[in-house]
Amino acid sequence: MSWLLTQINDVYWPTLQVVWPAVLVSSALAIAGGIINVFVILRREALLALALPQVVMLGASIAMRQDWPTLPPVLATAAGAMGLAAWSKSRGAANLLLPVLYIAGVSVSILLIANSGGHLEHLQNMLTGVDVAVGELEATIFAAVLLALGLACAVLWRRWMLLTQAPAVAGLARVNPVKWNALFLAILAAVVMLATQALGTVMVIALLFLPAAVALPWSRRLPSAMVFSVVAALLMVVVGFILSVEMAWPLSHSIAGAGVAFFILSNLAARWRR
Repeated sequence: MSWLLTQINDVYWPTLQVVWPAVLVSSALAIAGGIINVFVILRREALLALALPQVVMLGASIAMRQDWPTLPPVLATAAGAMGLAAWSKSRGAANLLLPVLYIAGVSVSILLIANSGGHLEHLQNMLTGVDVAVGELEATIFAAVLLALGLACAVLWRRWMLLTQAPAVAGLARVNPVKWNALFLAILAAVVMLATQALGTVMVIALLFLPAAVALPWSRRLPSAMVFSVVAALLMVVVGFILSVEMAWPLSHSIAGAGVAFFILSNLAARWRR
């Protein structure tokens, strides 16, 4: 116990004082993502969650190339991607379009600024994440917005479940599927845009997919799945932070690695329980 207290006082606390903005946004993303990713998996939109961060990078690279403010191109590319995703899903072609969006985001974003050293470094930081790249004011604003988006998704969980599990019943209940699906996609896109700019795509993808994949094998009801998913996501952040300090690893990859380990252990334990 004394060793742990010494580590906290001499190692973890001084490190946290430096990287707390990134940890704050990561924790907010863990809560928001832990709620939203349950519906991402149940709605079978994991490919969309993988593609969106790359689309955000594409918008950011266009802004860098033209020396424009980042937000308008990012909003435009994200809105275009969401529109294409909705259109392709209505025609049963989402499995073809979404991998193309992912590849386009990864490759075209680099090609657009391939000969611009400073811009290329910035884009690579968005891809991998930089622990101290988030400003204090930016982190506070982003964390507050992410928590608000997660809360909104949690409040409307019955609506999302109805649209996911019984769309025909939703139609009979006069729940407009187009409107509510658009709202869910807008929340997802907003979370991805904010978190990608603050943390990088590695952490966004990890916290938008792995927590629910850890929690769902142990959950019989949707509210408990959301709670377990949030707990798993926060544990990923804690364990990832410890790993990043002890092993001198990047925070984003440490959190993602912890999530992969949790996923393996959770699914093995769930199989053993059966």
